[in-house]
Amino acid sequence: MSVPVILAGHGRLPSGVGEAAEMILGPQARLKVCELSPHDSADEFGARVLALAGDAAEVLVLADLHGGSPFNTVRALAAASATRPRLELVSGLNLPMLLEVLLHTTGDVTELAGVARAAGRDGVVDVLESTW
Repeated sequence: MSVPVILAGHGRLPSGVGEAAEMILGPQARLKVCELSPHDSADEFGARVLALAGDAAEVLVLADLHGGSPFNTVRALAAASATRPRLELVSGLNLPMLLEVLLHTTGDVTELAGVARAAGRDGVVDVLESTW
């Protein structure tokens, strides 16, 4: 079974990245979005993340900014031993990262987090130094 993916971030950024991915790949049933508004508390945001995870055993969360409020909230949830589902968290959300994650169908959330990290890094290219 494919691992659910939650995009977590500030404002409409998660929705924009998710919409762009679906424009390229088509509708993605396992893709969920959790946006932080200026009026949200960490508890409210965390509750929405867990609600989006539903009854999944493991979930990959892609956060927009390392150290930002969405990242910190999910990190705290992931660290809580009583939290279910198991949350794997990767920061630096970008479109190449999300596309690679959605194209992988592995049921292993740790492997999928590795795919996200590699694709996120590889998706950043200095065009002046590129060989293509």
